[in-house]
Amino acid sequence: MMRNAGTTAAAVAAMAIGMAACGPNDPPPARVITGLIDATEVDIATKVPGRVKEMMVREGDHVEAGQPLLSLELMELKAKLDQVGAAVDAAKARLAMARKGARVEEKAATRDAVAAARHQVEVTRKAFDRAEELLQKGALSQSKFDEVEFKYNVSKDQLAMAEARLDMVMRGARDEEIEALEALVRQGEAGLAEVQTYDREAEQAAPIAGEVAKVLLHKGELAATGYPIVTLVDLADVWATFAVREDRLAGIKLGDVLQLEVPALGRTVPMTVFHVAVLGDFATWRATSAKDTFDLKSFEVRARPTAPVEGLRPGMTVRWAAGQGA
Repeated sequence: MMRNAGTTAAAVAAMAIGMAACGPNDPPPARVITGLIDATEVDIATKVPGRVKEMMVREGDHVEAGQPLLSLELMELKAKLDQVGAAVDAAKARLAMARKGARVEEKAATRDAVAAARHQVEVTRKAFDRAEELLQKGALSQSKFDEVEFKYNVSKDQLAMAEARLDMVMRGARDEEIEALEALVRQGEAGLAEVQTYDREAEQAAPIAGEVAKVLLHKGELAATGYPIVTLVDLADVWATFAVREDRLAGIKLGDVLQLEVPALGRTVPMTVFHVAVLGDFATWRATSAKDTFDLKSFEVRARPTAPVEGLRPGMTVRWAAGQGA
């Protein structure tokens, strides 16, 4: 996460000092505007919770982009990785079984079952024919004939089921079943890829070159999801932020070069205006109650050094005599 290293609220409060309401016909007096140096700040955080295993930097260290900063112990994530990997293996095995079809032994057993069912049908058919002949001669009761007929019908149903089973075994799984298992494998692989992405969070590297401003957690401490562990500051990307009262804003344009005094360095630094706030609602109003006066609002203005300035750091005070240019 990137943000400004300076405290904007404090800057605005400091910059607003001395800005009083004025009458519509009063010319604005010359006044020094105070601001602060800001810089790009990056918080290093993790997507998943873990325990700090090793901290490789200290506050004040300079780091290059890609340099390892710390490592985390993600035991729960490793267990989840094993679990998802096993689920993917199981889905692939089921898919392979469906594509290959039944085993040779299972196919042979199914054929034997069909042969036995056909033999049973032949036996019950002969018994049915004899019973029918005896019934016509009056030598067999109707109830006994119904029993023989029932057994004959049951044997034919069993043969039909055995033949259907043999057909299914020989053809293998249906296309719809294959597609469902393929989708299950893809789902498992997507879940595995997601967990592997989180596993890479165990090693945190610097996304930019800069200076380690804060080390918030140390070895053995728990890091929560999204909570900053290390804060980096890019000292190559610094700028001055100050507030300008609206009656003085007309004299500032993008690209103007301002001569800003940096008391901490004991020198004046030329800086180019690169940002003028569109809205002033982030700043404070200067309320007045005198007759023929009106409330004035402040707008944030940012200026970046025209060349690198050694020793310029976030939080330093800058002063600008309004109306002074290059």
